[in-house]
Amino acid sequence: MIQPQTQKPAYWGADFALSDSDIEQIYNHFLEMARPQTTTQIARVIIAHRVAEEQNQVARQLAGRLVYQPKNAYKIGDQLVFPALKFAHGEVTAVREGYNPQYETFPVVAVEINGKTLEFAAELDVEHALNSDDDAAISGMAPVDLDELYDLYETDVVPIIQQTLHDHKSFVYLNGEWFVKELMAEVNIGHLHLSEAILEMSDGGPLTVDEIAPHLDMDPGLDPAVQAFSLNYSLLHDDRFDEVAPHEQIAWFLRRMEPEETTKTPERLQYSPIPYDTALLSPQLLALERELDDEWSDLDSSLGAGASQPQTAVFSLLYPHRWAGVMPLSARLRPFFPASQSPRQRVLFVDEESGDEIVGWVVQAQRYVYGLGDWYKSNGIPIGGFVHIKPGPKPGVISLGYDKRKAKREWVRLATAVDNRIKFDLKRRAVGCGFDDLMIVGTDVVTAIDALWRRADSHQRSVASLLAEIFPELAKANPQNTVHAKTLYSAINMLRRVPPGPLFAELVRHPAFQAVGDHYWQFDQNRWQKDS
Repeated sequence: MIQPQTQKPAYWGADFALSDSDIEQIYNHFLEMARPQTTTQIARVIIAHRVAEEQNQVARQLAGRLVYQPKNAYKIGDQLVFPALKFAHGEVTAVREGYNPQYETFPVVAVEINGKTLEFAAELDVEHALNSDDDAAISGMAPVDLDELYDLYETDVVPIIQQTLHDHKSFVYLNGEWFVKELMAEVNIGHLHLSEAILEMSDGGPLTVDEIAPHLDMDPGLDPAVQAFSLNYSLLHDDRFDEVAPHEQIAWFLRRMEPEETTKTPERLQYSPIPYDTALLSPQLLALERELDDEWSDLDSSLGAGASQPQTAVFSLLYPHRWAGVMPLSARLRPFFPASQSPRQRVLFVDEESGDEIVGWVVQAQRYVYGLGDWYKSNGIPIGGFVHIKPGPKPGVISLGYDKRKAKREWVRLATAVDNRIKFDLKRRAVGCGFDDLMIVGTDVVTAIDALWRRADSHQRSVASLLAEIFPELAKANPQNTVHAKTLYSAINMLRRVPPGPLFAELVRHPAFQAVGDHYWQFDQNRWQKDS
């Protein structure tokens, strides 16, 4: 029995591509179903179609011919087909008597196949696979289990379908589903104006099309799935509306009512990549970079195949994040905010202590979540303070908390501005949050520090020159005149957005900075003046 080509892995392998017949079959499937379909549903249609095509091809090869079976009688002129010989066919040209000691005498037919004459037994009614009465055995084709084919080859077929339909003008893709343009419901300018008004009355949104559509006076006879798909598609192509739902959901917001910080990156968060030689970083410094988990560090955030989402993640608040009221989308935090098709997502944080809801805005491209400024301020979370998150009760909801402790007075590095330079002093401040004492910095003169940041930006000051300015100020608080790399990282970000990589590379590269162990460094002012 022949194994059908559609049951062989090679058939669905690298050379598999959709044919015109496949496209027509998909189109007809949409006409029949009259509603959007997922790529997986379409893949099942294609696999079933290819199996049916192969079976039809076999049927055509068998049409008008006798399937050769040893038990049957044949005469000159009969047209035979041989499934076991890859469906070779030929004409009986002669019949003679044959003999076998086991079966005695029986007819032997001569069949001309592709210019060659082959002989086959006839009228030999013995137990043999070719003498079966089973239709599959007669045709020579093994039966096909479609469910098994779906399980085996669906993942091979899906990306081919995805790419082919994307390149085909007749098909429209939206949030995991496909549809045909000609079958979409009419959404006119009046429907879009009404949608804008509905969202405006809802403080901009977010609303789903299920919440918007009942107010639009659309055709009540439409399939709800077609109505939803068509309205979503039209809103997506109108600049007034922004799709802001979490991953695998769709909800709409008026773009003009979104916070400015979602479309214009706060200046303290703007990072221009700083080139540096990664080979300068030792394994210990690379480990420290991973510990700091800066959103602009090139760290792998993949959870890995089959891995579950982390149950909790902790980060230390950095000055730019506190200043802008954002949470970084770093390698540890990014898995809690899966990317959607939209550049912005609206999420809800729930304060794990009070239960209060805080609206957050995920800005994937710039790697931050905006909306936490008031929460940081009301809870008195300092720079270096520990904040933690974990998944909420449903997608798009994040539980938010911090390492709350009874407030007590702690030594904090406070920055001031003197003669256009940053200065640091150790002063007592009440702190009611657990913190990394190597990273805690602060200031009572935010406006003055902002002026220093803008000055550094306008003068395009290098990482090395900023280090040379802040290092002596930080070192004076330590009898050994040493400063930890974490402290330098936290402090330099008051003047320029710098991730750990280029900062650490500068410490290693410039001879004025000398490592003294355990990530502590000393600064040689004379060497700096000599080499700068």
